[in-house]
Amino acid sequence: MKRNIFFVILAIIFLNSCEDLPPDLYIPQIFVEGYLIVDEPINGIILLRSMPVLDSFNYQQSLVKDANIRITELSGNNGNFSYQLIYSDEPLLGYHYPDTSVKIKPNTTYKLEITLNNGDRITGETTTPERLKWKIPPRDTLYYPKDTINLPSPDSLKISWQPAAGIFFHLIRIRCLDTLNYGKYLNPPTDELNRRISRPWENNVRLYNDVTRWAGPLPATESPVVWTALKWYGLNEITIYAPDYNFLRWFLHNQRRSQYEPRLSSVDGAMGVFGSASAIKKVVFIIKNQP
Repeated sequence: MKRNIFFVILAIIFLNSCEDLPPDLYIPQIFVEGYLIVDEPINGIILLRSMPVLDSFNYQQSLVKDANIRITELSGNNGNFSYQLIYSDEPLLGYHYPDTSVKIKPNTTYKLEITLNNGDRITGETTTPERLKWKIPPRDTLYYPKDTINLPSPDSLKISWQPAAGIFFHLIRIRCLDTLNYGKYLNPPTDELNRRISRPWENNVRLYNDVTRWAGPLPATESPVVWTALKWYGLNEITIYAPDYNFLRWFLHNQRRSQYEPRLSSVDGAMGVFGSASAIKKVVFIIKNQP
């Protein structure tokens, strides 16, 4: 008797499994990516809608361009200032405040409010860190690989910066500003083209040709020049970020996880990040083909 019941249950499970619909039904999710950088205009706020799992991902189709987005600056006794954002397809702008004379302030709390066409609301809040300042900025010109051979120990190209209150980890971004031209920045100028720095162990790595490399989080306010962090010769920009907690944990999320982790999100009503950071930058030129 028990054996017959067992086979009946198996048959029911089998029949039900045959009638299951393909797993292509889903509930759309909204993704927010917004960063406020001290002393820079309000821009680059991105709003995306998830796509069905059986569809090829299309960035342009997933963009939400008709949301009502407002950022409010909480200025204490001086009152609050509210900024209505508009959308632009121009690269790097996204949702932005058109008056670029308005800059993000240090040590200030900002609130994000998003209203979708269906009435759903998304909110977030961040408090910006204080300004960063260089102690020892990067040199204007670096020689690769010549400097790696001739530099004394310890590395004489060490960079350092003043600590920001309450910030214990920093991020470093190295970005090539011109992957095509090289010789036009020399004196005298030439027609020589730029190229990627070639290292045998990097030839097949993911994002090989990406113009940017990130490092961190760094629990310090100084660093030697890490030569393997340089990806391109020519004109490069080195940026040090002092991230708030929202920015930092989202960076860790992107660097360490392959799927979404709700506990690392910093917006309510959606998934994603609304964070801030202060930053210092220095443009350097990396000379190539040195003996």
